[in-house]
Amino acid sequence: MKGLIVYKGKYGATMQYSIWLGAALNYPVVKSDFVRPDQITQADCIIIGTSVYIGQLQIKQWLRSNIPLLEGKQLIFFIVAGGVPDKLEEVRSYYEKCVPAELRANASCCYLPGRLSFGLLSLKDKIMLRIGAWFAARNGKKIEISDYNHVSRENLAPVIEAARLMRTSLFNPQNTVL
Repeated sequence: MKGLIVYKGKYGATMQYSIWLGAALNYPVVKSDFVRPDQITQADCIIIGTSVYIGQLQIKQWLRSNIPLLEGKQLIFFIVAGGVPDKLEEVRSYYEKCVPAELRANASCCYLPGRLSFGLLSLKDKIMLRIGAWFAARNGKKIEISDYNHVSRENLAPVIEAARLMRTSLFNPQNTVL
């Protein structure tokens, strides 16, 4: 079975997970901006990694423009977000909102914790994060703006297991959410 890992992220956590997955599964890793149509058509299994940014999946537009190539493929999504598993329902809603239904039909999805390095954020992102924290505080929720890093190889176990099952007849892509 030929595999492919496609990713799109903003600050490096999704890329790191993709590189680790590529090494573990021996699949090529390609940033979504550089994927060629023939790479998609030749792959049996496509693992798609994306980060969440302002309530949207970074890879949303790429998915929509590649529906004809991806439809009917066995897909595994991994979504990298801060606060997971604290905000699992919220992240699930991003998946349902941003991944077209025709692609979710043959897909599994895993949620992976990310990281925040406040000092590395763009000025725009720093301001937006502070405004979001302010609005959350007004609604009785506390959002801390402090650095964290929950990115680790161990978090990839469900993605690797889904990919290995996909190679056998045991994989059942019934919209499994891991």
